[in-house]
Amino acid sequence: NKFVWTTNFNISTYRNKVTKLGTEGNPIYSGNNITQIGQPMGMFYGLISDGVFMNQAELDAGPSYNPTGADRSRVGDRRFLDVSGPDGVPDGIISSDDYTIMGSPYPDFYYGMTHNFSYKNVSLFVSLYGSQGGQIYMYSRDGNNSGRGRVRTLMFNKDYWKSEAEPGDGWAPRPNDSPTGGNRLAGSHWLDKASFLRISNITLAYDFSKHTLQRTGVNSLRIYLSARNPFLITKYTLWNPEDSNSTNPLQPGRENGDYPLSKGLMIGLNIGF
Repeated sequence: NKFVWTTNFNISTYRNKVTKLGTEGNPIYSGNNITQIGQPMGMFYGLISDGVFMNQAELDAGPSYNPTGADRSRVGDRRFLDVSGPDGVPDGIISSDDYTIMGSPYPDFYYGMTHNFSYKNVSLFVSLYGSQGGQIYMYSRDGNNSGRGRVRTLMFNKDYWKSEAEPGDGWAPRPNDSPTGGNRLAGSHWLDKASFLRISNITLAYDFSKHTLQRTGVNSLRIYLSARNPFLITKYTLWNPEDSNSTNPLQPGRENGDYPLSKGLMIGLNIGF
């Protein structure tokens, strides 16, 4: 009877759908986001990445980017899905016809939970929240990744394609001074998972009894230790999966080196007279 445990939980979801756009119904292109009829606002728009051309046989099988141009696809360049062509069917060539919706910035649902534990004079409070699903377009990776061999300092490029004998991780393309194969084009390779669980507060406290305080002239005395944002559980590779540097509703889910949430540890004393 001296132990009390109280839990509160909430879950919510959000959906939106575009039903009309102007007089012609033409989509709105906003960088790497698109708003079109029948879809949610600001979906991610670009090429669907399909790894790297690991050898000449894979390159010959295609699809390739600008096959007759100087910047045509080469072994070690990115490979993309052939979604469509000028006639609306795949044509074995990667072009603007292959741009499509490649992801969503919207989580499947949001949730939050608080726990209150107490035993005699000791209490523990824990709060957490998070979201499940959705993606983030990582502009900081896109903008800071020139692809040149002499500045390939970002960690995700470490295991890049070097040769058919050393193909790397199958994700990072070969470095080159003049990008080929559409390596610098917007694609799903810059999308990251946005699901996360954040422990936002943990507070451990001790309340002195009135019997202990009766000769001190103090009505109440509480000492506590509180941790702010101590833990974050996520597969997101940068700092803050719940942040977006865009306030434009047509461009949600855009990351560009956003600052992480700070952590804090506080010791407190509450005295009542």
